[in-house]
Amino acid sequence: MTTVLRAIVESPRPVIGAVNGHVRAGGFGLVGACDIVVAGPRSTFALTEARIGVAPAIISLTLLPKLSPRAAARYYLTGETFGASEAAEIGLVTMAADDVDAAVAKLVAEVGRGSPQGLAASKALTTPAVLEGFDRDAQRLAEESARLFVSEEAREGMLAFLQKRPPSWVKADPASR
Repeated sequence: MTTVLRAIVESPRPVIGAVNGHVRAGGFGLVGACDIVVAGPRSTFALTEARIGVAPAIISLTLLPKLSPRAAARYYLTGETFGASEAAEIGLVTMAADDVDAAVAKLVAEVGRGSPQGLAASKALTTPAVLEGFDRDAQRLAEESARLFVSEEAREGMLAFLQKRPPSWVKADPASR
C-alpha cells in the first residue's frame, strides 16, 4: 500500500479523485494521496480501524498532512461516519459537489490549461511534507500495522465484525437492558 500511495504523491501529473460512495480503510489513503478530491452526496467516510483492534497506520502517511490534529483525533478515535461536507470542512477532500462528474470535468479542464512543466513544479511545491513523512515513517508504520493485524484483539474485532456482533471489549449499553 505504501508503494501505491507514494506513487500517487510522487506523480508529476496532478491526480484528481472522485468519490460518491463509501470510503473506508485503504480508500482513505487513496483520497489523501490525491491532489484534488471531489466528494458527492452519496459519499460516506469512516475510520473504523480502532473498532476492530487495529489503527489507520499506513494511510496516516497521506491523511495526517491533510487533516487538522483535532479532526484526525476525532475520527481516528471515534470511527464515526461523516459525509462529503464534513470531509471538505476538515480538509480530507477539496470540495463537496452535488454533481461529481461535472465538478471533476471542470477541474480537469482547468488543470488541462497548465503546462506539464508548470504543473509538475507546482505539484512538487505541495508534496514535500508528505514525502518526508514517507521517508521518515513508512517502515515503522508498516511494521506497526502488521503487528496490530496479527494481534488477539484484531482477531476478535474482525470476527465480531463478520459475525455482526460487538467485540468483547464493548460494554453493553445499560439503556438497552
